[in-house]
Amino acid sequence: MAKRNRVIYQSEALFVSAQYSGGKTIDIIDGSHNGITPSLATGDFHQIHRVQSANYNFAISRTDVNQFGNLARIDSAIIEAPTVGLDFSFLVTDGSNEDKLGITVDDGRDQSAVSGILSNVSGRNYHIVTTAEGTDANSDGTLAATNKSQATTSTIISIGNGFITNYSMNAAIGSIPSASVSVEGLNITAQPAAATALSTPAMNSQNSTAGTATFQLPTPVSGTVGDILRPGDMEINLNNATGLLANFADSATANSAHIQSFSIDVPLGRSVLNRLGNAFGFSKEIDFPVTVSCSISAIVADLKAGNLFNELYSTEKHDMQIVMRKPAAGGGAAGAEQIRYKLKGVVLDSESFSSSIGDNKTVDLSFSATVGGPEDSTNGLFISGSPIATQSKSAN
Repeated sequence: MAKRNRVIYQSEALFVSAQYSGGKTIDIIDGSHNGITPSLATGDFHQIHRVQSANYNFAISRTDVNQFGNLARIDSAIIEAPTVGLDFSFLVTDGSNEDKLGITVDDGRDQSAVSGILSNVSGRNYHIVTTAEGTDANSDGTLAATNKSQATTSTIISIGNGFITNYSMNAAIGSIPSASVSVEGLNITAQPAAATALSTPAMNSQNSTAGTATFQLPTPVSGTVGDILRPGDMEINLNNATGLLANFADSATANSAHIQSFSIDVPLGRSVLNRLGNAFGFSKEIDFPVTVSCSISAIVADLKAGNLFNELYSTEKHDMQIVMRKPAAGGGAAGAEQIRYKLKGVVLDSESFSSSIGDNKTVDLSFSATVGGPEDSTNGLFISGSPIATQSKSAN
């Protein structure tokens, strides 16, 4: 592999393999599913853009074997499959990254954001390109003809059979909105990049064998995924809010609370299904029910009427919408809508007020909603992106 003294963000790019009909990933095991063979011309790999961090790890669980007559262990057996983890974050733009990761970006079908993840039966492969020290990984401008994913000075770190286990996004005053993704995989490899095909990191969990597919990554580029969003271009709406939720609604005689930050979290914990004869779990299934949570922090303005006792008997659910708009030209009012997060069937879980000398009085609220099936349009998280995102969908 290439000799480097260090690696910094300049030299790395993140790719994810595409998904096709039936939830299959084309380079996952044998390189061909439903007659589809990996080819750079068909966009079989998607680059994740505006990445801010990428961390990967693995842990091997060992069981000591001891016996009478020996103080030290006589063996350290591996009886469980290793755990491979990948965590990365990126700036929220127009939903393109979410779409590439298999998170459903609504294009008029009103489908849950996790419906695409539910259809993924084999996981995806994630690849991190590391180029030579002192060079940009993205081959833009005059270097567009140079594919650094195949340069002999580059290295490819690959995570095989990766399943998303958590998606979250957050925005706050003074920072750019960002999203974080956690992935669990079965295998991790490091290979020197070359013009010849690389070996897939995926495992065949059905018979505990290594995949035989090969792949080549496309040229990393900066990409076009919409405008960078600003805190001033956001709005939060609690549709038809009543009771205690009305504290966030302006009225003719009072001001709403001044929102400082919010976050959305979608945990997708998975359980490994094991069976005798398999070194790896033959399947990783999502633990249901899945609850989407949303937290909001605000500076308190006018306090409005409300009664917790009434909330005990309230069965009404609410819809929440978080809209992020493009920055307007010339620094004026916000422009066209770029991405929208819709939480449907939301209920209020907690409301906490805090007041101290020297600080503004604040309130923290927690909401939750249950994720429904792909055909359920009234519960869970729904994401709508700009036309850029919905026009760039892979063939899934």
